[in-house]
Amino acid sequence: MKNLAFLLISFFLVVSCQKEANFKILLPQYLQQNKASSIKIENINHSNIDKIAISIDQQPIQTLPFAASIQITIPDNVKLGEHIFNFDFIKGEKSLKKVDLPFNLFAGVKPKVLSYELVHSYPHDIEAFTQGLEFYKDTLYEGTGLYGASSLRKTDYKTGKIYQKIDLDKLYFGEGISILNNKVYQLTWQNGIGFIYNTNLQKIGDFKYGKSKEGWGLCNDGKSLYKSDGTEKIWILDPETLKETDFINVYTDRHKIVRINELEWVNGKIYTNVWQKNALAIINPKTGAVEGIVNLSDLHQKVTQHPELDVLNGIAYDKKTGHLFVTGKKWDKIFEIKITP
Repeated sequence: MKNLAFLLISFFLVVSCQKEANFKILLPQYLQQNKASSIKIENINHSNIDKIAISIDQQPIQTLPFAASIQITIPDNVKLGEHIFNFDFIKGEKSLKKVDLPFNLFAGVKPKVLSYELVHSYPHDIEAFTQGLEFYKDTLYEGTGLYGASSLRKTDYKTGKIYQKIDLDKLYFGEGISILNNKVYQLTWQNGIGFIYNTNLQKIGDFKYGKSKEGWGLCNDGKSLYKSDGTEKIWILDPETLKETDFINVYTDRHKIVRINELEWVNGKIYTNVWQKNALAIINPKTGAVEGIVNLSDLHQKVTQHPELDVLNGIAYDKKTGHLFVTGKKWDKIFEIKITP
């Protein structure tokens, strides 16, 4: 009977303890990087709690006295994107309750809406399903897509004349390109492989993708390559090994931006277009925050309208003028534009 009484008392104590440590946590709709956020905590059973230890993805960030409302600022080293809060409710030195709660971390800046000035337009191959565009020594390199029609080419942007062109095997759907250390890198879409050429378009190697399952856009900062894969991620690649060493997640102060496509490095920022959107987003490459947006939808109306006309895709930066050259899939023009406040 004593053992039975002991078991009943133990069971009652465990149940009581679990019942006492019951909390409802309310997060703000938008948790933003580098901004203080208020988290509301409802102590449903009025548990006697001294403090709350807060971690993100099991990495401690703050321990605070317990209160119905607490203020936290998420550290700079926490990437934008999806995470899990780990709340540990503590009495004395004893943990009474642990609660995990998923959240998204958004950018701490609101993107500026920028305009552009149309400087000039030039002819462009209407059959080119443009995927990548980049200047190298005054020559415009272009990568095109579609199975059986993918290519890498060198062109005279002023006339649209193709100096040199190589075709990809019909098994490959060509994607973004970038030129670094006198090598041209070209992605393929779903084959998990990229190709390396010299600047005379002679193939000299290839590389396999890692965690990024698809290839979309490519650019470089003079040291590393940046690769998009159709998600919100931009991967950072070591140019020697082509291994993915890190990544950023692209977010505004309110939204996750997916289908990141063509990339171009411009004065310390990444310019990108989002698939099926005739606009550019300007991204901080250190954080992934979208700092600016340029609406280019009216350019779509300035090209020949035909049944196979597709969306904006192709961004090249001319360092000499500071202007951008943009085009689209099966557009018959390339537009030279100047971004303005």
